[in-house]
Amino acid sequence: MKFTKFTKLGLLMALSITILVWGLSFLKGHDFFKPVNYYFAVYQRVDGLQESSHITMNGYKVGSVKAINFAPDLSGKLIVTLMIENNFRIPRNSVARIVSSDIMGTRAIEMVYSGESQFYASGDTIPSSIESDLKDQVSMQVLPLKNKAEELIGSLDSAITVLTVIFNEDARKNLAESFENINRTISNIERTSADLALLVSEEKATISRLTRNLEQFSGTLSQNSEQFDNIIGNLSSISDTLAAMPLTPIVDDLATIINQMKTLVEKAENNDNSIGLLFNDDKLYTQLNDMTASLGNLLTDIRVNPKRYLHFSAMDLGREVYINTGNAPVDNSSKINFKVHFISTQDQLPLNSELFEGLGEIDEIAVSGAFSYISRQFMGYEEAEKLMKTAYRNFPDASIIAFRDGKVIKLERALKILK
Repeated sequence: MKFTKFTKLGLLMALSITILVWGLSFLKGHDFFKPVNYYFAVYQRVDGLQESSHITMNGYKVGSVKAINFAPDLSGKLIVTLMIENNFRIPRNSVARIVSSDIMGTRAIEMVYSGESQFYASGDTIPSSIESDLKDQVSMQVLPLKNKAEELIGSLDSAITVLTVIFNEDARKNLAESFENINRTISNIERTSADLALLVSEEKATISRLTRNLEQFSGTLSQNSEQFDNIIGNLSSISDTLAAMPLTPIVDDLATIINQMKTLVEKAENNDNSIGLLFNDDKLYTQLNDMTASLGNLLTDIRVNPKRYLHFSAMDLGREVYINTGNAPVDNSSKINFKVHFISTQDQLPLNSELFEGLGEIDEIAVSGAFSYISRQFMGYEEAEKLMKTAYRNFPDASIIAFRDGKVIKLERALKILK
């Protein structure tokens, strides 16, 4: 079959037109050979959105704007036809938002993915929104600053007016005196803080001991919490018992006792009875005092010269035998000695601690999980008392322990024996 040159020219022109139409459509974002779905979105304004603008999802192009037309109801709204690739499905409640795709303000549509399992069908209307442009964002940021600046200017104007009125010569003088007083106060505070710092540094050991004592006290309270609960329970029972008791007999008994005591006091103030004479007769007091002194002298003489008052002989063997009345002292002072107890604590202390400095050699005794620290050397009472006073600076609870033949005895008993 032979084609004429006009036929060939016609075919060439038709092919050229087809290629031209396809090229223009392709440049506009529509590919005839690629299936697409069409959706619609309604906007109050499009802010520069144009046909063939990109439609993206997470930055990936999934379609383009097919057409932009006014709504037929003359409301002024714009209907945008979205051309989306057929293999991309839009979940329901997704939003077609107009955004700026670059810093020049080029507009595009971004699909805000909702993640639901149901999808829009081709031809459905998708919810829409518009991102604020740079101008709106700047206006939103600057407007509060503008309002605050206007308020600040008004406040400054009022403050300047007030200052102009009150800042006369007397006011300036008063302000100068106030500043001087403030400076003196600050100086006093600085000196006080320096004194406090010096006091804390000097009493650091005392504060540490106080803290440890408080910790031990709190530990003791915690360990004996059950006993405290029992005590509180007993007190509650006592208070309930007292509340249940009738108060009238108790009040009557108290009134009777008060009257009796009043009568006794009145008798003691009068000299016409024995009690009054005992309390008010100075001569009787002097005689009793002299009699006590005489009795003391008599006992002393009996103890020193027993054979002057007591003679007893079991057998006549040519010598005198005397009975010790039990009041003569026995010299046991050579068997009495003392040590100083410094502290007992649940925390073990090193024997070379600075707390024991100047206290001589120290012995550590561990009993039932507690550690006691005492002086190692035996000494006389005066020497032990001197060491205890020295230990008071670090151990305010230091005490003296008495020993007799190496065994601990009461301090009062030891002192009584020494006397």
